Amino acid sequence: MERNLVIIPVDAHLITLTISKPEIVERQVHVGREVHMQRERVMRSREIPTTRTEASLMLSFTEVNKIFAAADIQFRLQNTTTDPIEAPNGSETLDDPGFLMLASSFPMKNAINLLLVRRFAGAEGGASVEKLSVCAVGDSSSDNAIAHEFGHLLGLAHQGDIRDLMNPGLSPPGTPLTAREISAVRASRLAQQFGGGRPSRQAGR
Repeated sequence: MERNLVIIPVDAHLITLTISKPEIVERQVHVGREVHMQRERVMRSREIPTTRTEASLMLSFTEVNKIFAAADIQFRLQNTTTDPIEAPNGSETLDDPGFLMLASSFPMKNAINLLLVRRFAGAEGGASVEKLSVCAVGDSSSDNAIAHEFGHLLGLAHQGDIRDLMNPGLSPPGTPLTAREISAVRASRLAQQFGGGRPSRQAGR
């Protein structure tokens, strides 16, 4: 049976988290011949950019696509943008609640959204919201972590087996999809939305 290759476009957002905090400073004020010290409240900002680049993402996508090749699904980097964003809760580490605050700012248009941040809290190194088709990973997250979050966007739930890509503790590099997972991702909303591509070289197996 011939099966089309499903190409899912990805918009990657290289996030720079900006942390702004108030600070009290003193400055001299001249009043006639007298000099007075006056306190003022100013905002100081510092930035925590991701260290990932478009080139490094392309390499990661190569490894991710090796995993999803069994399902004739390919993720293709469509756009890469640099996005300065005020850090949720003023933290330089993005966690699950902070990610949920950001997720709604990246509505899906004609591609899924991948947010790249310097640090992401949690064992998985990332998070996702399937209904919004958006996920995020930290700089230290492996290619498997990206594949894991893409798996969530394709409707896959966590599995207990450490040898499974969808293990919440993250599986070994290059862990293949199971037969059940291949069927599930092929039937997913995203596969249906972006299906209709060219026939796969692996079709007819």
